[in-house]
Amino acid sequence: MPVVLGAFFCVNPWPLALLTILALTICQLELNKLIKREWPVSVPLLVILYFGVTRLPGQQTLPFQVLSALMGVGGLLIGCLAARASSRGSKSTLAEVLAPLWFVAPIWSIFQLHALVSGSHLWNFANPMLLAVVPLWGGDTAAIFVGKAFGKHPLAPAISPKKTIEGSIGNLLACLLVAVPLGIWIGYPWWVGALCGGIAGVFGQMGDLFESFIKRQAGVKDSGSILPGHGGLLDRIDSVLFTAPLVLSILLFVSPDHIR
Repeated sequence: MPVVLGAFFCVNPWPLALLTILALTICQLELNKLIKREWPVSVPLLVILYFGVTRLPGQQTLPFQVLSALMGVGGLLIGCLAARASSRGSKSTLAEVLAPLWFVAPIWSIFQLHALVSGSHLWNFANPMLLAVVPLWGGDTAAIFVGKAFGKHPLAPAISPKKTIEGSIGNLLACLLVAVPLGIWIGYPWWVGALCGGIAGVFGQMGDLFESFIKRQAGVKDSGSILPGHGGLLDRIDSVLFTAPLVLSILLFVSPDHIR
């Protein structure tokens, strides 16, 4: 966790680039397991390409911002559809090639969120990336406690039997309670934090359920075993994958000048 947060807070983008290249390599290997294919690990090359594009001149113009939002959200949607088809035994080569967009497209969004921070200082702790991550931590914690204390109605029993509607509501409320003050601290109006919290509370849970669905289709309990007791890396970042592109889409158009 200190390494991850250090890469987030460092204004220089290279620590984040190196960390995400490693992470996406692991994600590719885990995806190979889920779709029962042995495609070469080519994701780092895509990340390097994305990283270069995020630093092109003119990235703060409206056309580039619209393109960035479309690449993040559209790439995620295409990747999810392809991963779903591949996990169900589809023999489509195109689906297998596009499936990594499930996690590559959100990395584009994470780089773009990091690009909102600039300046001569080495560190910037008020980083917009936090709005795509920290509310999820609060939401997950609340879901566990609320679900255990009050959970009676299953949320999606065919996909994740332990999740309840009560826990889901607790997740959403906690995401809002975390995101609003966090957004104000970073420098956004309260309603921007509320939007990001709502996204985290709804789409973060959708990302979790989607990865659970893929694992059930593949007949595995965890996406990997790199994190003892927690499964694979995809098991840890599944919520962030659905949240980051949508948070980026909001912040690209409302980012205050002093953050750039």
